[in-house]
Amino acid sequence: MVERGSSRYALDPHEPVKADYTFVSHAHMDHVERPHPKTKVIASDETVVLARARGVELGANRDRPPEGVSLLDSGHILGARALCIEDEVLYTGDAAGRERAFMSKCRTRKARILITETTFGDPRYVFPPLEQTVREVNQMIAGAFDKGRPVVLMGYPLGKSQVLSYLFSSWTPFFVYESVREMNELYRQAGVPLKAEAGSVDKALAGLPRGPWLMVSPMMGSRNGLALRLKRDYGAVLAAFSGWAMDRGYGAHMGADYSFPLSDHCDFAELLRLVEDVAPETVYTTHGFTDEFARTLRAEGFDAKPLAGYQSALSDYREDT
Repeated sequence: MVERGSSRYALDPHEPVKADYTFVSHAHMDHVERPHPKTKVIASDETVVLARARGVELGANRDRPPEGVSLLDSGHILGARALCIEDEVLYTGDAAGRERAFMSKCRTRKARILITETTFGDPRYVFPPLEQTVREVNQMIAGAFDKGRPVVLMGYPLGKSQVLSYLFSSWTPFFVYESVREMNELYRQAGVPLKAEAGSVDKALAGLPRGPWLMVSPMMGSRNGLALRLKRDYGAVLAAFSGWAMDRGYGAHMGADYSFPLSDHCDFAELLRLVEDVAPETVYTTHGFTDEFARTLRAEGFDAKPLAGYQSALSDYREDT
């Protein structure tokens, strides 16, 4: 909760909160909650549409941001936004530090107080250039196709899967899992030029041919029945995409044959650049490596504090917020 003047702003609350405004940064379900009936919702058009498709109605409470409040593209997924309140407080929500396919990186603005996610706020997590990852994935697909084996690219069905669909749909035939197809269609309706799939696949795997093909699917663990059937019945090669692929053993833990570090979040170096661009007096870190990244920032001369998971309001940390 942030208070500015006479207004109270709930930022990505995990439960309905009575506030003047509830800001929903994007439509991932860990950031979307049914709003309190007496709050006004601030969210992008795309976030309202995507949240509705996932069973949460934001539009009935939606209102224009009040004077002095603006939304900035955070680059995370379609419609993801950061919130800037009177050039005093910038809340990034989940933020991307680089362009990926049709997605931008997080836009920033100078602000006195920065509240930012630190999912990968540890020096171990510096991702390779996107061009390198795309080249390595294409080489992997080509090798599998030469052996007559299909390939399944696994990523979160909203956000990551659409980037994968854009980057690798030149391989044919190209299929998507049904939950990915639904999100792909919403992206197309929003103007994103995603190639039409040869077909969508459900858990019955009906219509999948033998021989090489490419499919984009949600992430599946090593014990997932669908993943096991794809490997057993089709000889499929499974590739997992996540920033956590920087961890040794991540692919094996997921039951994937390959893993690639591709993320919709800032890596460690990009988080540092984001803070430097905003040049805040105070930084509050949330999610992920909060304590570690706050220590890194303090060593760089910033006043940085981790937000405890139970913390309800910045006013509990400083009187002037």
